[in-house]
Amino acid sequence: MFAVDYYLVGEKVKEKRLKKGLTREQLAEMCDLSVSYIAHIERGTKSLSLESAVKISNALDVSLDYLLLDEIQSSDRALSVIENELSSLSPAKRETFLKFARLILKNIDEL
Repeated sequence: MFAVDYYLVGEKVKEKRLKKGLTREQLAEMCDLSVSYIAHIERGTKSLSLESAVKISNALDVSLDYLLLDEIQSSDRALSVIENELSSLSPAKRETFLKFARLILKNIDEL
């Protein structure tokens, strides 16, 4: 059975919030949640409902599995990790990444 590590969830929320340059107040407003609730989540002192988890994951542009799971049990783990890293980049940087990825894939047998 799987258990959510709320301390780890809180660390991820705080890390992604800071990476996006958001204050707790801004994140709370985006999610229609209180600032104190966001603070409790970030400290891991309160569990969050599925509805709150969805709101936060949408606001931070991260997947629910990234947010709630310590370890992704899927064979698509690499794709999930890449997706979460790309979510914090500007559109221009994402496009640059895609150009490099296409170049690598085109020449992967030669690497």
